[in-house]
Amino acid sequence: MNEKILIVDDERDICEILQFNLANEGYDVEVAYSAEEALGMLSAEHSLVLLDVMMGGMSGYRMAEKLRREGNPVPIIFLTAKDTENDMLTGFSVGADDYISKPFSLKEVLARVK
Repeated sequence: MNEKILIVDDERDICEILQFNLANEGYDVEVAYSAEEALGMLSAEHSLVLLDVMMGGMSGYRMAEKLRREGNPVPIIFLTAKDTENDMLTGFSVGADDYISKPFSLKEVLARVK
């Protein structure tokens, strides 16, 4: 069975690019366009969440905090335009395992996912 990745981003173009490229690498990829939608989709089958910070409704930071409070150990990689040192430190403090700033290198994302 392929590893399952959940992409959570409200930018459809980014979701499509990531989904296409990750699927080509052999991953089973699902997409949610909001944190609220993602929380309804997330299951123990997911081995990774690629998470944007700035979305309408619940932010990626809040989603990560919620997952960690509930004891969900799924690895989280923030993939976001929030690129200051404080943004990155906030991401790690709420439970991120990695943090990639937009615009991103697709090769870098694939390497970090692996």
